[in-house]
Amino acid sequence: MVLTGYNTDIDYGGTTYHVQTEDKGQSNPFVESLVYASGEILYSRRTSYEDLLEQDLDLKAVATLMEHQHRTIAEAIRRGRLAQLTGRTQEVDENEDTSVSGGARRAEPSTAKAGMSEPDRSLDQVILDYLDAQRSKAHLILRAAGDHDFVYGASVQVRILAVDSQSTSPQPEVRISVLFKSTAEPRRLLLAEGETNAEGLFGADVDLPPFNGGTSAVVITAHSPLGQSEIKHLVHR
Repeated sequence: MVLTGYNTDIDYGGTTYHVQTEDKGQSNPFVESLVYASGEILYSRRTSYEDLLEQDLDLKAVATLMEHQHRTIAEAIRRGRLAQLTGRTQEVDENEDTSVSGGARRAEPSTAKAGMSEPDRSLDQVILDYLDAQRSKAHLILRAAGDHDFVYGASVQVRILAVDSQSTSPQPEVRISVLFKSTAEPRRLLLAEGETNAEGLFGADVDLPPFNGGTSAVVITAHSPLGQSEIKHLVHR
């Protein structure tokens, strides 16, 4: 079984970075993350979970590994560390927004400046340090509660489970939005919104627009006291 991956767009210093993280499957037990900008791969990271195969494979553990790796790489980009590593370091204006698709996030000037002035470390080390610091903090995770196949012009049942990253307990009253985003018109449509129920589940039947000639995705975003999370699926014909 291959787990659903993550795709996130991050704007930093006038450049849009796309972070893609996916599970390569039990026959090739790696979680792989790629960072793109303007079609070029700027950074890649592969983390093996072969040791989990020697035990009873826990898909929740793989899902948590994948979510952590994706989130920490995104955080490193927001702090300017990827730009520094690739020789594209830029000073960011204190009033500039650093945002993630599906929900804007305001950059703290002191954080951005501190990230640029720290002694040189590899992005891998930044990610590992950040991951160690975050392990004790619970955050929100979204998981597909069924198979999702998003086809232009089709109706799709969206089923999402929201859980706590540490206890994996279901999270009720999480605000969910299902958005259609595209490079062509219509560029943005709200397909559904609501809250998870007492079992942490959200469900909605959505109608996708017909093919518009662009590249499109369905972005499912969540907001709760534990933070924000998102899942992105490409739409195909």
